[in-house]
Amino acid sequence: MNLSISIITITRNRAGFISEAIESALEQSFSDWELIVIDDASEDDTREIVEEYIVRDSRIKYFRNDGHLRISKSRNKALGSARGEYVAVLDSDDVWSDRDKLKKQYGFLEGNKDYVLIGGGVIVIDEYGKETRRYFNRESDENIRGKILFQNQFAHSSVMFRREAALKAGGYDENLNIGEDYDLWLKLGTLGKMANIKEHLLKYRVHGGNVTLKRVEALKNNIAIIRKYKDRYPNYYLAYARRALRLLVYRLIKFVG
Repeated sequence: MNLSISIITITRNRAGFISEAIESALEQSFSDWELIVIDDASEDDTREIVEEYIVRDSRIKYFRNDGHLRISKSRNKALGSARGEYVAVLDSDDVWSDRDKLKKQYGFLEGNKDYVLIGGGVIVIDEYGKETRRYFNRESDENIRGKILFQNQFAHSSVMFRREAALKAGGYDENLNIGEDYDLWLKLGTLGKMANIKEHLLKYRVHGGNVTLKRVEALKNNIAIIRKYKDRYPNYYLAYARRALRLLVYRLIKFVG
């Protein structure tokens, strides 16, 4: 049986957040979807929480990794299990803020066959769900291409993309565990057009961890990623210089700290 949309959720030790993520999928006005949850060997109550939802709704599928595969391999596992024509990402600590999110993005991709990727605006929240800021990325394909080497133009849990295009592009790079989404968008952009809806579709949760260390790793990965696409998108040298300068600053912060 073919489906319109496969929602893919990767989780590891997010028992405190995953219910809110799943609820935001269940509240969607568009109903022709499956939700594939890949549990990357959680050590908390994630399994029990998801299984309670499975009893309520047979569209939810749960798979648990025997060991910790890490994020990119888990994302590809979900992508390989997906049956939908389109894939929507919903990370387990994020929340869709618009109940018509799937309906709007499905309608856009159905009506624009030359597009492979559609995102939307973001509301940033903290660990407790309190809004800290909100923003929009570039909307048009032309403007996205002009900016994307400078900065990722898509929040991961805001997107919907064509499954066949993602598979053709090779899926997520399993050598990356930060920036794997950014790399996929750049690959998809070589196969078709990209856009963002100027509406806030996602609550993106920022919480925990050493932010400076994560930024250093992310910048190092991003520099390696944009090098791969320097001949496919404009403004590479300016984008490289900007990221290299930021990396230097964060390394100095780490050193001084």
